[in-house]
Amino acid sequence: MKRAPDRPAIHYRDTTMSYADLDVAANVTAHRLIGNGVSKLQLVPVLVADGPEFPSALFGVMKTGSAFVPLDPAWPIDRLKATLEELSPPAVVVSPGTVGTLAELDLALPVVIVDCAEPRHAPAEAAPPPAGREPGPEDLIYGFFTSGSTGTPKCALNRHRGLVNRLTAMSRRFGDGADHVTLQNSRSTFDSSMWQVLWPLVSGGQVVLPHRDGILDLEKTAMTIGRHGVTVTDFVPSVLAAFVSLLELREDLRAAMSSLRRLLIGGETANPGVVHRLRALLPGIEVTNTFGPTECSIGSVFHDVVDADVDRIPLGRPIDNTSAIVLDDGLEPVPVNTSGEVYLGGECLGAGYLNDPERTAKAFVANPFPDIPGEKLYRTGDLARVGEDGLLYFIGRRDEQVKLGGVRVELGDVESALADHPLVGDAMAVVVGEAPESTLVGCVTPRVEGEEPSVEDIRKHAAEKLPAEQVPRMIAVIDELPLNHNGKADRKALASIITTETAQHNGSVEDIEPPASPMEELLCSAWCEVLSREQVSVVTPFSEYGGNSLLANRLTVAVGARLHKPVRPKDLIVASTVRAQAERLTKGVDDDSAELAYVEHDLGWRPPQTLLLTGATGFVGVHVFAELLTTSDAGLICLVRCADPPDGVRRLIEVLERYRLTSAWRLLPTAIETGRVEVVPGNLGSELLGLPQSRFDTIASTVSGIVNAAGVVNFLAGYLDHRPTNVLSVRELIKIATGGARVHNLSTLSIFPPGGPDASRVTEDQLPEPDQVATDGYNRSKYVAEHLLANARRQGVGSVAYRLGEVWPHRSTGVANPDSLAHNLLYACVRTGCVFPTGAATDMTPVDVVSRFVARAATRDIEVPDGAVHVLWPGVLRFAEAFDVLAERCRLDRVGYARFRERLEAVAEFDERLARLHLLLPPPVDGCDPAPAAFDLMFTDSSRQFDTERFSHHADSEAPAAADTLRALDRYLTELADLPPLATQER
Repeated sequence: MKRAPDRPAIHYRDTTMSYADLDVAANVTAHRLIGNGVSKLQLVPVLVADGPEFPSALFGVMKTGSAFVPLDPAWPIDRLKATLEELSPPAVVVSPGTVGTLAELDLALPVVIVDCAEPRHAPAEAAPPPAGREPGPEDLIYGFFTSGSTGTPKCALNRHRGLVNRLTAMSRRFGDGADHVTLQNSRSTFDSSMWQVLWPLVSGGQVVLPHRDGILDLEKTAMTIGRHGVTVTDFVPSVLAAFVSLLELREDLRAAMSSLRRLLIGGETANPGVVHRLRALLPGIEVTNTFGPTECSIGSVFHDVVDADVDRIPLGRPIDNTSAIVLDDGLEPVPVNTSGEVYLGGECLGAGYLNDPERTAKAFVANPFPDIPGEKLYRTGDLARVGEDGLLYFIGRRDEQVKLGGVRVELGDVESALADHPLVGDAMAVVVGEAPESTLVGCVTPRVEGEEPSVEDIRKHAAEKLPAEQVPRMIAVIDELPLNHNGKADRKALASIITTETAQHNGSVEDIEPPASPMEELLCSAWCEVLSREQVSVVTPFSEYGGNSLLANRLTVAVGARLHKPVRPKDLIVASTVRAQAERLTKGVDDDSAELAYVEHDLGWRPPQTLLLTGATGFVGVHVFAELLTTSDAGLICLVRCADPPDGVRRLIEVLERYRLTSAWRLLPTAIETGRVEVVPGNLGSELLGLPQSRFDTIASTVSGIVNAAGVVNFLAGYLDHRPTNVLSVRELIKIATGGARVHNLSTLSIFPPGGPDASRVTEDQLPEPDQVATDGYNRSKYVAEHLLANARRQGVGSVAYRLGEVWPHRSTGVANPDSLAHNLLYACVRTGCVFPTGAATDMTPVDVVSRFVARAATRDIEVPDGAVHVLWPGVLRFAEAFDVLAERCRLDRVGYARFRERLEAVAEFDERLARLHLLLPPPVDGCDPAPAAFDLMFTDSSRQFDTERFSHHADSEAPAAADTLRALDRYLTELADLPPLATQER
């Protein structure tokens, strides 16, 4: 942090955090923890889901000299409450998004909020915490809660020296972490996330933090790797299998993965076929198999996969300063190729389990080997052998602990949750099938004969007690559990008689409704392939067949292969049944096309478009909304500042009426009723646009495009007044767009300084230098917004900035924008009853031209490349000519500029718009009738300053001859001429 404070440290969605920013955030967190009574050597829970707040919290806790314990906000409330009571912490660290979760627990604990978006901190908080709090090698660094065989989670504790050894070994083995961009691909409550976050950040590298929306989206993972140039990450083998299948289908995703140099795998047995398929798809990638439990600093046995690892992939050899030894029951080393239990020793050993000396003593035993450093060895419970090559090979487990999807699961933990149901008698959990196809099945018996519990109730009950990864995919209700010769429940016998099909039959899936269309038939085929079933019902949810996020990714691959088109997990997960998925996929697709796809022909399908629109109640925004509603079939989500959706609909109707957009006004009620238009109350200047996280994420997973027509324009206000709506909103919209949507953002040509007669034309790819931007708050805010979009484009988020000049009324309706400076000048002339001499001129583009162009681009009716577009007619409006027309039609007096300002001042009290205009206009120059030069500079003729190639390519037929400018404004000028002068009313 001291050597390169401005170096990028963290990437999260559209934001980048420097090392200096990270240091400040950690210092602030540390000071606030200390202020809440946190001393050294305590355990501090970190209830933070995602984002830069997570590493900031970790470093903040470490700066206090204490240890952190990551907790998952998605855990059931009972589990969260139990873990916090177990910890008895001095304080809890949360992020803005998890404050509500803590409030549900109703625990009297001091709360420290880490918020990386907080604009400023007190200087004392940003400084390093007091000296003397630096942790030592033997001090605790973290604790992780894992599944417990008694039904109670256990907290495994680790020391600084163990993690330092692991990270140092990685740098020696893989190269300095400063050269790497690491993707945190594990959840924050899994200890593997520690190396993914901390290794790069303690060595000057960069970490990419994912945005998770509850869906395992492997397509998004690949695109994130490509967008940020990720060089190293890890995968659980079962997830890797689905990922490789996706890469085999998608050449674009393989190209996105080109930056990845090394992949670590671990958590369960690796499939050599999958690994070698990956190596073939991505030549040059290095794959390292890792092994080690949470109790021993993440992992301490590594093996770099080679071509010879065909039949099985070894666990490998212990890393530096650690030991792995295979022993029999008498703690004696076993011969080569003989099965025994793996014991680990050396620097990697943790400190045991929190408040559980008995369990600690059983797992951490005395070390009888003088050549292995340390007083203790950790018995892993894993069975393995040492081959003749000296490598460690995994055989299995000796206890009731299993690994599912890389997650450690104690079957006793699952059984305890199932047996807690009031209608359940006995309960047992078994694993059916081989990894990575393993399935966790919960087997229960009725407590009372004849009162069989509902499978759905049992599953819901288990979900309230267990983390999602420990809830059985399938539930089987049986009369009694099989017993062995000792009279104990026989797990092996149960696994042999409980097949997947039996469990599914007991999953309340009895009536099979067959497919009724080719698309439903196509989907049923894919479901059966993924779920290993002979048939499925088109009205039964995917989850009732044991479907989960991993299987959903396999399903998208299977469906995509049949359609010959990419399909995303969220496209299928949001529709839970075959029938619902078929309806979603066939919008705009006829059955004949689906039939062709089913027989492996190209479907040629494009998903239905849904657009998020902001600013729909503004002048340009409502015209864009009307154009989209009347000329496209796109779904429209309108973010409106309103009390509730009905209030937002009322505002939309009022604005459509005000601007006489009759066709759209007539269509709106039906569009609301059918769901094509949805009004969402929001606040552009707030985080997440003022929406709950879940609603924000739903919109992000739904929309294919964003049209941002909102904006504050106040030439009397500064940058900070414009920043919330014009800048912060763009940051939040970019977050939504990271899911694949494209941003269409309305900007302004006035971010560029006026060009002289000899200045070269500004191209659409240019941005002005910061010192060239006007000092007013509006233009500075639009300039910053364009920079945000440009930065996002470099990270792979598509966007177009539509730079507008002076936008004039619709050519047919003639209704003006009441906030337009140019319009208010002409309006003032009519209301004061006079005009004056001036040489001022302005460009002009009617709003119907602007709205049609933006709407066509947003719906992909025309192809507009990423970047900027100058939406500008070549016509010029000279105010002297417009004054002549008005003077003739309204019989206006011709006076000097000074007299005009006097009349304006006299009527300003009757009209707020005229009062604002009076404040903006410069004073007259003594003895001069024409307006001063300062007045002329208030208006800009941009028609010759800016290149308009991209706009003109699609809008040539719209452009008028220069002489026709006033003709295009005829309806507008007629509207103005009907206004009575306020001065006449006054007299």
